[in-house]
Amino acid sequence: MLATRVYIDDWDIDQRLHGFGVTRQELYHVIREVVGARADSVEDDPLSASGQFAYIFGTRHTRALFRSKGWIVDRQENIEATRHPERDLKVVYQSVDLASVPLHTPQAISGKGSGAERAIGQGSLFLDEEIAALNTRSVHQLPAGMWFLCVSVDGDDVRAELSKASGVAGGNFKRFDERIFIVRDGEWDEIRVSGDDNEADVIELEPIVRRK
Repeated sequence: MLATRVYIDDWDIDQRLHGFGVTRQELYHVIREVVGARADSVEDDPLSASGQFAYIFGTRHTRALFRSKGWIVDRQENIEATRHPERDLKVVYQSVDLASVPLHTPQAISGKGSGAERAIGQGSLFLDEEIAALNTRSVHQLPAGMWFLCVSVDGDDVRAELSKASGVAGGNFKRFDERIFIVRDGEWDEIRVSGDDNEADVIELEPIVRRK
């Protein structure tokens, strides 16, 4: 079985994100929007409101970030993704139970359906020699496949990672090939109060008008 590659040190994280064309600071902005959206739910809302807000605003701001880099909207298999215009690379927002914990596989709060299973369940197709080659992959190799911006929020404990799932089993993630830790244990307080230090990191949302 292919060992999961975990990027947990600052240099490795930043180098791996370079292949996506984004920075940690830009992803922090997305995560702040998710946390803020969850906090907007009130007692009169449905019980699922905070999770729905997190998904909507997580998807919206993930897309806004990557579309500002030239990526495009992708809805294949009814999965709300953002796709690189030239490479086999997609990013999807995902709320999970717990992110950025090395010995824990993040689990999607809402589970994963058959579309996700078809889209990301290709790990078993590797031959033994291909798996051996993948184990030697470099941080400098361009990322490919379907990646998930996994965000977990438990009170003041907020964590996030950008990770590539290798498959779905029993309606949820089975394991991940690569995991890039974006917000690690104990980091959120400083990130939350630091704000968007660089105006370039704040992505302006432009309305898209469609003719009915």
